[in-house]
Amino acid sequence: MLQILYSGETRELELSGTRQELLAFGQLLREKAGNCDLLENRRPFPYERSLSEIAFQEEPESATVSIRAEAQIVRIQGAREALDLLADNIEGFASEADASDHCHVDSPTYDYIAPESDPLVIAFMQ
Repeated sequence: MLQILYSGETRELELSGTRQELLAFGQLLREKAGNCDLLENRRPFPYERSLSEIAFQEEPESATVSIRAEAQIVRIQGAREALDLLADNIEGFASEADASDHCHVDSPTYDYIAPESDPLVIAFMQ
């Protein structure tokens, strides 16, 4: 099961899971809307807390994708093209990265990510 850890100090989110879980999440993001329950990590070190759900939806009027933690939920909202690019990055990482690798997906590194988004790190669950 996927997990997302959150740092209130840096606003950084770490999305982690197995290769198969990350690939499946990339495919899920290609739908118009959906949600995914997350594994609760009772010891999220070095992060402060573990979040409980990802909710996403396509917003046709948006040009980018916004990734924000709100209470216990990570909300991902944005244009279809931007959501597909995020899915491509997650699936590419899951397919090609070494088990010890991680990938930062944030603005301004990726121009399809909205500037107000929380920084996202993709990793394999250790």
